Amino acid sequence: MKKQLLTAAILATASMAVSAEQYWADNSVSALYGSDYTLTPNSDETNTLTTLTLEHVSGHSWGSLFYFVDRHVGESDFHETYAEFSPNFTLTSFENSFVKNINAAFTYEFSSNSGGFSQDNYLYGVGADLDIPGMNFASVTYYYAQRNTNFDNGDNDHQLTLTYGWSSGNFNIDGFLDYSTGTEDHDSEMNFTPQLTYNLGPALGTKNKVKVGVEYSYWNNKFGNKFNEDDDRDQNAVSLLLKVHL
Repeated sequence: MKKQLLTAAILATASMAVSAEQYWADNSVSALYGSDYTLTPNSDETNTLTTLTLEHVSGHSWGSLFYFVDRHVGESDFHETYAEFSPNFTLTSFENSFVKNINAAFTYEFSSNSGGFSQDNYLYGVGADLDIPGMNFASVTYYYAQRNTNFDNGDNDHQLTLTYGWSSGNFNIDGFLDYSTGTEDHDSEMNFTPQLTYNLGPALGTKNKVKVGVEYSYWNNKFGNKFNEDDDRDQNAVSLLLKVHL
């Protein structure tokens, strides 16, 4: 049933993309390198991690589309592929208002890694695009999350997602915050991940943005599990970042 819903969402998005107008699009590739990452639910160790990311975001007459694919490579032959596919469908829009759009939201998260962990999560919800003075973009979305992992019983929970972006000249700050509620089989989590970058494109004589900077990842109680009473599975990781917009 979940696969059928996912297939329907992808086909609906594809058909609308063909028949509807695209207002804008941005594609990028990036590389991250950092340490102090918690890589698997069944390990107490932290590791260095290299991540390559392909990312797409676009605006359409029917809404917006965001997706990315991460390829993680860590120590001791660790590797993981993680991806998200997130179309938002505009339900209504407002002019000269703090709330610009109300959206029906969907996200499919999936991953598998060499540590034996895999997941297929399906998130359904409603969100709002916000018009905050000085911000390039901001949004808040509520999701009902159907969790399906091989690590716990996959109890469903709720998730609140905030996204934001701000820039001044070539300096840029953007990122997200995810908060998910706990259930009987896993605890609540919070993932706060901002990126601070500077665009070297003008200095390099290219119209494409070439960003360098850092990403900070604070993930409270990562994987939603406590292995003992003193272990909250918190991740505090800083990575160097290179991001090229195509």
